[in-house]
Amino acid sequence: MNHRRNFIKKTAITSAGIAILPNISLGNSYKKNIEKVKVAVLGVGLRGTNHLNNLLKRDDVLITAICDIDPARITIAQEKIEKAGQKKAKVFGKNDMDYKNMLALKDVDAVVISTPWLWHTRMAVDSMKAGKYTGLEVSAANTLEECWDLVNTHEETGSHLMILENVNYRQDVLAVLNMVKQNLFGELSHFRCGYQHDLRAVKFNDGKQAYGGGVEFGEKGTSEARWR
Repeated sequence: MNHRRNFIKKTAITSAGIAILPNISLGNSYKKNIEKVKVAVLGVGLRGTNHLNNLLKRDDVLITAICDIDPARITIAQEKIEKAGQKKAKVFGKNDMDYKNMLALKDVDAVVISTPWLWHTRMAVDSMKAGKYTGLEVSAANTLEECWDLVNTHEETGSHLMILENVNYRQDVLAVLNMVKQNLFGELSHFRCGYQHDLRAVKFNDGKQAYGGGVEFGEKGTSEARWR
């Protein structure tokens, strides 16, 4: 348990100062000014496309693969990749498990996961087991068991995982985490937490725009209204 605590402590401190793809975080696998980081984007919906846009702004990154079961989102992603001057990425998404074929690619160094959240832990575990640097969107896990799956996989493989929830690295949140580690509150045995905001425009829309405009959901909705 002490080993696990030290791992969590060191990971939190390190993660606070780096993003998913800075040169320093990629260690020996990235030689500055010699080779570009080859990135796969797993899930190119609204959030995944935002990550894709940011990645395409970097001159040290190549998008080598994209994966999504929605053909319309694949088309949008490919257009953005070509517009940025890169060649089309390899496409995966013929079924829910096709992402595993993407993870088997040798020309993928890192994976950014932005799929519906019930898939996050299993995809991150598979990515780490494939030896990829992994950036994982909200939420990283849905159960305590899944939290340990992420920790255990890192310890078993040595692959790195970056949790992409920016609130985790906010100054006040890190301050409270430091107080916990300094035992300021004593032994903590129970937490009750909340994250309240109006989700009506997120969970219902007109099927065309991501937020609001109608009351469609499921197959008739788009973005999070389709799956959340």
